[in-house]
Amino acid sequence: MKKRLGSAVLCTMITLCLFFVSACSSSSPQTGETLSKDNPAASGSAEASSPAASQAESNGEQVVIRHTMHDHEFSPEMIAEFEKEHPNIKIETVPADYNKLMSMITAGNVPDIIRTDLSELSGYVNKGMALDLTDYFNSSMVLQPDDFLPIVNQYRYDPVKGIQGEGALYGFPMDVSPDFTIFYNKKLFEAAGVPFPSSTEAMTWSELVELAKKLTVKSGDTVTQYGLTYYKGNIAANQDLLNLQLLQMGSSAYSSDFKSADYTKPEVKKLLQFWADTTKSMIGPNPLHPATDWVGQLFVENKAAMMMIGYRGSGFLKANPLTKDRLADFGVAPAPMADDGTRISPTAFGTGAMIYSQTKHPKEAWTVYEWFLGGKPEEEQVKAGLALPGTRKLMELLPKETDFDKMNVEFIQNELKYNNGTMPFNPYLTYQAVDSVFDKYFTPVYYNKDTVDGAAKKMTEELNVLIHEGIQLLGSR
Repeated sequence: MKKRLGSAVLCTMITLCLFFVSACSSSSPQTGETLSKDNPAASGSAEASSPAASQAESNGEQVVIRHTMHDHEFSPEMIAEFEKEHPNIKIETVPADYNKLMSMITAGNVPDIIRTDLSELSGYVNKGMALDLTDYFNSSMVLQPDDFLPIVNQYRYDPVKGIQGEGALYGFPMDVSPDFTIFYNKKLFEAAGVPFPSSTEAMTWSELVELAKKLTVKSGDTVTQYGLTYYKGNIAANQDLLNLQLLQMGSSAYSSDFKSADYTKPEVKKLLQFWADTTKSMIGPNPLHPATDWVGQLFVENKAAMMMIGYRGSGFLKANPLTKDRLADFGVAPAPMADDGTRISPTAFGTGAMIYSQTKHPKEAWTVYEWFLGGKPEEEQVKAGLALPGTRKLMELLPKETDFDKMNVEFIQNELKYNNGTMPFNPYLTYQAVDSVFDKYFTPVYYNKDTVDGAAKKMTEELNVLIHEGIQLLGSR
């Protein structure tokens, strides 16, 4: 889960630093460092970054390629295997949450391969930090465009049009999923006398909330069992849930070019009111009563009846000691749809990676990148049911041995029919800045310290200031 910054102002300051990082880091000896006394700075030219060019050849010397993937994604054992096969490359793991990564970027100490998700990609491209990988993929024997699944297109971005899903390829997924699909606990449904939801027909958001109310258990003012949880955070107004609902309604809180925001639009205010009312119903963790633990832990401890987590929940339940021996207790349900909208079950936070545009060793970085996303590390993630991959070849490795596996494969194949549409994350804003605006202006609504109308107006004003600053910073590059 992303760490939230204290204020939107801090996010803007970090963004300002990002716009100047390319110039600062091109002379840094810390990114893609060569293990020798001679370490000339790599050219930042397009020629140096082309797969057909020298690609900052290491002349046979061993080079260091640094990455920010997690250990469970790119384990020390797999790194050792890679290094044995590629003695000219040493891989270093850089543990970096969002705040640490921003500090490293500001200091010009940028890793060569950066873990990123779809909400971050456009911002990195706009800041000149992401290497255009189109030619690399076109010449790859491992990650071949003819084998790509449609989700890979979400890693395309056209910075001129400001459109994600078009243009050059700047990344590739390692973990995609229709992120709002639901796992539910059959035992808790039975105890409440509530029928199981359909595994093929989507509920509306209103139906989902009403179902969650029936499954919420309270002791006085204390909730002992939540009806619904969301793996990224609260059941409350937030940019993820609103973006999805607006997408399903054919609308957005932003203009078509993302250069302005308007949370005062009737459909947006209606959704904000929906979440204000839902939050006060206490069906899930919320700003009034935050969760005492990660919601996944609440789910495996039978303290939550439903959890929006996407396909990755299958691997989570299979690996967790509290659930791995009772997988028959769990069922699946589609992502909910807007009451007056179209069924869309998008990948919102598909996790993948990009290569830093100023890496000194793009050839070696690509070698690591290609092996990580198309080789054994990704294969192991897919086989464990922890990820949906970006290629048809790897999709064949999804586990199908048990009844639980078969349920999940059949379910996800149907759900992927609705995996269209791009979540409208604004390329001129950081994800964290928008979170901060929600925290600052909408939290008072829950405490009856402000109204939906008042909060919507303030959110609109501050987001437009931040968007304007983002556009100005881009213009100064």
